[in-house]
Amino acid sequence: MALRADSNGIDASLYRKTGSWSTVLADVSLGTTAAQEAADQLPDKVAKILKSQQAHAADISALIEALVPAEGLRAPVARCVAAYDGQVVLNELIPGLKVEKTSVDVGPFPNFVSLARARGGAFSYLVAETGRDGGEVHLYNTTSPERVASRGIVGLPEETHVARKVPGEYDQPKNQSAAEEMVRRNAEEVAELIREMANETYVRLIVISGDVKSRESVCDQLHTSLKPLVAMLDINNRTGGGDRSAQDAQIRKLVDSVTAKDLNELSERVAEQLGNSQSQLALGIEQVVAALQQAQADTVLVSQYQDEHTLRALNAEPWLATEEDPNHAELVIGQWPAPEVLLRATALTDATIRYVPDGLLPDGVGIAALLRWPRNGA
Repeated sequence: MALRADSNGIDASLYRKTGSWSTVLADVSLGTTAAQEAADQLPDKVAKILKSQQAHAADISALIEALVPAEGLRAPVARCVAAYDGQVVLNELIPGLKVEKTSVDVGPFPNFVSLARARGGAFSYLVAETGRDGGEVHLYNTTSPERVASRGIVGLPEETHVARKVPGEYDQPKNQSAAEEMVRRNAEEVAELIREMANETYVRLIVISGDVKSRESVCDQLHTSLKPLVAMLDINNRTGGGDRSAQDAQIRKLVDSVTAKDLNELSERVAEQLGNSQSQLALGIEQVVAALQQAQADTVLVSQYQDEHTLRALNAEPWLATEEDPNHAELVIGQWPAPEVLLRATALTDATIRYVPDGLLPDGVGIAALLRWPRNGA
């Protein structure tokens, strides 16, 4: 995985590998005859381009073997594949990304810009479906409708049945007590699954559905640190006959609200710094480059992709420089489009990059950075 758990940043260890990288971004959608024909031709097409760019033979073999179609996913779907030293280091599907022309790059570092753009701001979330007889917890990421993982527990419904339905063996108070204990025990186990999965993957939302008593019992069992993330869904699909599409629509609204809140918080941070005499905000590509050179940038915000700019990539700190910068000549490994160099420097300085909608940054500014300490002279 190139992206960190919350998919806002890039794993810097991939950029620290020295040598040749080969990266491919291609459409791998299926569903039409033309799409199937394009998928069949893709490996040969990519192999020719890689050879023309002097890619290593082992990287070419690894990449074309990984370029398989995305079965079962609605078009458009892109695949980003990166190979290093004859091994596929990254192979990720990007649902919803339309690739008009296959992109093939060979160079001293990988090109993850399209992947970062598609996944910037993405996050993981849990959906728990609970009932008196147990429950399941599903892990999702906002980048795809497909489940990432699922875990479940199964109670002992026959014990609950006996406790409720055999008055000759149990009196009424015992019936009630046994049933309530069963619900409590199952809820405790579902809550433990949620805790484990939330600890393993940084999640921003926990959706709990099921019958009222079960979901309330699960929520009661959760640690206080997780409760602010919980949203209750008044839908119960475990008994069969539930409206799955209605549940999915409500979950999408909850996910959208988390994204909107996140962007609003970023917008407020930018606005606060604009009126601050000790500004921790860099505006424009020159100020952002200067901040990255000092490892001062905490979050780089990009609303326009800076494709018209070219920057120099360096093989050591400060990792990047403008074309006009007379310093660091001995470290220059080449010039590339600014988005590629900016993303690499962001990762190598342990910053986060966010691709934000137009309007979040001040008028006329396509790139900015929230800083770890104020700019000199601010």
